[in-house]
Amino acid sequence: MRTPVPQGGPVATNNSRKTKAERVADSRARARQMQEQQRRRERRNRTIAIWGTVGAIVLVVGLVIAFVLTRGSQSIPDQGEAASIANQQGGVTMTGKKTLAEPKDKLGAEVDAAAVNVPEEPSEEQPESIPGAEEPADGDPAQIVIYADFNCSYCAEFEETNNGYLQDLMAEGKATVEYRMVGFLDRPGTGNYSSRAAAASYCVAEEAPESYDAFVSDVFATFSEKMSAGLSDDELIAIANSAGADISSCVKDGTYRPMVKYTTAKAQEAKIPGTPGVFVNGKNWAVDGKDQSFQEFADAQMGDE
Repeated sequence: MRTPVPQGGPVATNNSRKTKAERVADSRARARQMQEQQRRRERRNRTIAIWGTVGAIVLVVGLVIAFVLTRGSQSIPDQGEAASIANQQGGVTMTGKKTLAEPKDKLGAEVDAAAVNVPEEPSEEQPESIPGAEEPADGDPAQIVIYADFNCSYCAEFEETNNGYLQDLMAEGKATVEYRMVGFLDRPGTGNYSSRAAAASYCVAEEAPESYDAFVSDVFATFSEKMSAGLSDDELIAIANSAGADISSCVKDGTYRPMVKYTTAKAQEAKIPGTPGVFVNGKNWAVDGKDQSFQEFADAQMGDE
């Protein structure tokens, strides 16, 4: 007679029960697994903490940079002293290598960049003409107007290529040369070099007009060496000293920084899309002489073809 099997399954035999050694081994395995899981959690928490710190640092740095950018643009007031040698567009006109012309449309005692009607969107097309540039009367010298930025590679190249030609035109009484120096290429990395250098050029024009042309040429001549890095205020002062002008206090006081802000705004109002912008007797080289060198274009406008 067979012994009945109890309901609920077969009775476990002693052979199915783990030995003490096996139970100890299982316990140790579970302990190792728990320890490994704990180590993973700790590594994950450390990684999260590290990246959280990095993210916080990046955020702080970003906020600092944003503050500097905002502060840098806001630190230059819209209103300030006007350069007495500049015209309504902010231009300084040379009649010779060492002579500047008194502006016919002279500015008042102060400028206000905020009062200039700057377009909401920057211009992408070249203007056919600009304010304050026109066909001269018979017998008068041609009028050459140059919008330039001291941190502009094409402006430096234009100066290197054409400075001698411009000097000859002025020496022969054929043309006047007007610079409208702007701060289109201001960058925090250069301490807003474009507008600092432009302001320094106004200092030279006011303090030592005979040194203006030499200063402009010498500053542009540094571009190939500096390659957009710009010059410090001390370097600008040193170049002016070499040209015969003491502009130390003018530069360090930021006397004509608002003036540059105004001139830049006037260039934007005139819809100048970039530099150099060069006009002869009111005609735009980029529009009317796009297939000509500047000298060919200028000669044609002056009837010297």
